[in-house]
Amino acid sequence: MDFEKMELDELKNYAKSIGLTVGNIGKEKLIAKIKEKESTENNDTSENVDQKVTTEATDDTLVEQDTSTVKSNNDLLSSIASAIDDLEDATGGEIEEIVDLPNNHVVRVKSITFGGLTYKSRTTNAVFRWNQIGAVQDMTIAELNEMNNYKTDFLRKPLVILMDEQAIRKFRLTQVYENVAMINNLAKVFESDMATIERTIDNAIRVNMRDVLISKVRQMYKSDKLNNVKILKLLQDKLHFDILGDAI
Repeated sequence: MDFEKMELDELKNYAKSIGLTVGNIGKEKLIAKIKEKESTENNDTSENVDQKVTTEATDDTLVEQDTSTVKSNNDLLSSIASAIDDLEDATGGEIEEIVDLPNNHVVRVKSITFGGLTYKSRTTNAVFRWNQIGAVQDMTIAELNEMNNYKTDFLRKPLVILMDEQAIRKFRLTQVYENVAMINNLAKVFESDMATIERTIDNAIRVNMRDVLISKVRQMYKSDKLNNVKILKLLQDKLHFDILGDAI
């Protein structure tokens, strides 16, 4: 707007319209006041615009943070799901079938522990005694359920083995027995690499087959079926037993 070309009355009317109070004032001074007023209003408008832009930027940041949080949570859920999938893969994706057997079903139970072994039922007070390794006692599923609940080591370590395929599946003992069964293939195992041999020894110790392993290894050594120095040293270190018969 060209204030210089406007009449004084026109300037006064415009000044009033923008909130200025005018009295007896010259044209030049009035123009200066109008310009000052407009300059102040322009600055205020600029600040408001900057504030709006800042607010919008903050809102955008919040949106970005929210999006980032959602993404982070999704990543966490994916990681958990992946961990569960890995567990399934580690077990071969198979769950051992549980076989339902009647409580009065009788199972032959064999000791795989050197020396005597005794178990007493909590409910019936029945006493089961295995006098030596290889001894067998008959037990019902009800008694084995109780053993599994209160004396877990008997079945899980194991101290005894169940001579019944259905009972093995019922109590989910297949993996345990696979480790036990490795002892019967020692000659083949000792033809493998050292890592496989060490793993087999560790598994045997974990499933309570240390004494059985010592006995079989000593038999193999005495019959000259085992004479590898590295394997003998590994066995002695793992079993803490001298193959010749003296405990370390």
